[in-house]
Amino acid sequence: MRFRWLVLLASTTLLSTAGAFSTPEISTSNPLCINDYPAERKLRIHNDGNFNTSEDATEDRGVSGSTVETLTNAFKLTDELDASLKAGKSADDVFKLLALDKAGDLLANPKLNEWITYMKAFNHKTPAERTTVIATLTAHYGDDGVAKIVEAAKQVRKTAGLAKRVQAEQTQRWLVDGKTPTEVFKLLKLDDAETQLFAQPQIVTWAKYFDDFYKINPKEETTLFTFLKPHYDQATLAHMLITAEKVPTTKNIATRVQAELTSLWLTDKIQPADVFKLLKLDEIGMSLLRNPIFNAWVKYTDDFRKFHFGTKLTTISVLGKFYQDDVLAKMILTASKHSSTSKIARRLYTEQLRNWFLSKFAPEHVFKLLRLDQADIPLLENPLFNTWTKYMVYFSDLRPKEDVSLLTVLGKVYKERDLSQILVEAYHVPRTKDLATNLLGSQLDRWLVAKKDPVEVFYLLRVEGATAKDVRKLLYNKYRYNFAKLPRENPVRSKS
Repeated sequence: MRFRWLVLLASTTLLSTAGAFSTPEISTSNPLCINDYPAERKLRIHNDGNFNTSEDATEDRGVSGSTVETLTNAFKLTDELDASLKAGKSADDVFKLLALDKAGDLLANPKLNEWITYMKAFNHKTPAERTTVIATLTAHYGDDGVAKIVEAAKQVRKTAGLAKRVQAEQTQRWLVDGKTPTEVFKLLKLDDAETQLFAQPQIVTWAKYFDDFYKINPKEETTLFTFLKPHYDQATLAHMLITAEKVPTTKNIATRVQAELTSLWLTDKIQPADVFKLLKLDEIGMSLLRNPIFNAWVKYTDDFRKFHFGTKLTTISVLGKFYQDDVLAKMILTASKHSSTSKIARRLYTEQLRNWFLSKFAPEHVFKLLRLDQADIPLLENPLFNTWTKYMVYFSDLRPKEDVSLLTVLGKVYKERDLSQILVEAYHVPRTKDLATNLLGSQLDRWLVAKKDPVEVFYLLRVEGATAKDVRKLLYNKYRYNFAKLPRENPVRSKS
């Protein structure tokens, strides 16, 4: 069973080795690709590691460079190169003469084709000094340089086919020489890359060699994660993998290592809260939901819950260990305004409402959790006020018999006089005027039902000193008018 967490796309289902490191098919338009040869020859090496490195055996394994060399069968030497051959100039001398040792785009350079033709002629004429394409390239560019050239060429359609052939011969050369993945890792100078490991083009070549080596030596087989583990702590490696997953050339490698790392954490029952701290997500602050590492952590939390069936933790419950409810609510609201984070924001918003309900929090309790009674922002203008009213709706839908109307709950938080003042102030703000008007009207209706004495209402609305057009005066006059229509009986006074 494979689990996805650090991968932001649909799945971490591991691709086969061929699929994971394959490149586009060779283009027939490539002038170097005259004949339709297979991209790689199947290497025949016994699993016991007893390599036959004789010339015949080498040729049989395709290490001689023939898969590249045969691409130039139709070409003939130029007069200049023919003269060089007669003069006994080595293939290496001509390589320099053609300035191929300084070529920026070597595999796309038409002179490479001329040189391969020359090399074949030289090998035929002087077998004692016989060389190969890969041997010459390595001598001039080093193993790491050749790997970089290959990976760059694989990204260009017209040179992709040739690049695959060169890569195959480089890999087979190492296999015949019995190079271990550790030795090749150093040859490609990946041991010096530190946290930029996956930014090195040659990492793809190494990963392919890693697989080829353990196909031949299955008894020694290990995993990419096991190999990299001594070089990096888990937090650093996790960050590196998340970055590498976004790059097409390293996505498959990153996916694979991520799956291995995740599997280890799940097996060891590493709690999502511990992974949160391991990834240093607790140090990010309000921009948490915009961080790609956060998405990876959310997926790990989901996988943990699936792997350890019966676990009741949720993403929001784990986040609650690091952030207060009001802070989380603000993060979610901010994230909901951006297309890149709106999806995760919707999910966390729903989880937060459900978590409050399952925790048996009454609306007035959530009001205080959101610190709406302590905020400097006027109540109805506070963005979290909307979050709270949504929870009231959520709560009411699940408990329809309870009175959770807005005024009822606000009346449990504020004294009537204070609530009236809040609503009057909101009346004067254009974007909250309609809601304030409705609430003030409902408040008058409640007072009428309770038959509050107009004198008390005068006090509750703070009418003293108000002008004739002041909303407080208008509300009071309306109340007096409606109160006068009530059946005569002794008015009820209440303490406020």
